[in-house]
Amino acid sequence: CRDPGAFRVTDAAPQAGRERIVIGAGDGHRIVTDCYAATGDESPRALVQVLHGLAEHAARYERFARHCAARGLAVVIHNHRGHGDACDPAALGHFADRDGWRKVVDDVRRVNRSARERFAGIPCALFGHSMGAYVAQAFVMAEPRAVDALLLSGSTSAPRLQLHLARIAALLESLLRGRRWHSPMLNAQAFGAFNERFAPTRTDFDWLSRDPAEVDRYVADPLCGWLATSKLWHDLLGGLLYIGRKSSLERVPGELPLLITGGSDDPVGGRTGMERLAARYRDTGHENVTLCVFDGGRHEMLNETNRDEFEAFVIEWIEGALGIAAAGRG
Repeated sequence: CRDPGAFRVTDAAPQAGRERIVIGAGDGHRIVTDCYAATGDESPRALVQVLHGLAEHAARYERFARHCAARGLAVVIHNHRGHGDACDPAALGHFADRDGWRKVVDDVRRVNRSARERFAGIPCALFGHSMGAYVAQAFVMAEPRAVDALLLSGSTSAPRLQLHLARIAALLESLLRGRRWHSPMLNAQAFGAFNERFAPTRTDFDWLSRDPAEVDRYVADPLCGWLATSKLWHDLLGGLLYIGRKSSLERVPGELPLLITGGSDDPVGGRTGMERLAARYRDTGHENVTLCVFDGGRHEMLNETNRDEFEAFVIEWIEGALGIAAAGRG
């Protein structure tokens, strides 16, 4: 995934099978990207581009990326603006002072084009988790022919009135406190009730997974669980309103293979939210929609107690959707 604006990061510890590069964005932002080549002597059979969620980072997907690589799938994943180990600490949790959502989506475009140049001639699947699933939809709406399959994990279709009210609150916070204010109020509004169904709880993040070790890793990670800025929330909620429009959904090619998947007990959407999202796509002429709900799963199925089952399902779905022969298991 190199392009003329890409250069190798020298401050990242090298790891076998992973190449870390930076792609230059038009405004000077550095898009830190991890690339995992398919293992073995064969050329990769397909490319998987991964978009991570809010208040986490690309390195948390290494296990999944390496399992994909063992199946002959190359993987690229970058840190969104305001995320990851190369982020300026002062900018953690903040997209941009202006046009943050547009810039986040444009970063996906730059990574996609760079990766498809490097891994030319093979199909590409786009995997978005949580906030990354929202960004993934916005990208495909802007670039309808850029990918050959779309996977949405831990996603939902939120009621529009709820989104409008939340965005007004984010705007007021931004005006009163400043665009870079890390808002406890907006964080509580978004996530405050997520743990309630799992009481009694050990941590504020039990809603992520049934696996306490994975929850503890998240809690201990200084690059996870931080408060987003009021401007990030305003940007994100505007993006959600955009991707939920009927006219926006119709921009996604009707024949594009689409997987909507996650845990039934995910408070972000769960079974009801995923069913609502699948219905929205089917109602706008999308006939190749697969909905798969994992009973008992919470928000991060890649870090759940049955993560091996989930990973195997996702990889096999990608192989089928892209029409590539299954490789031997690594």
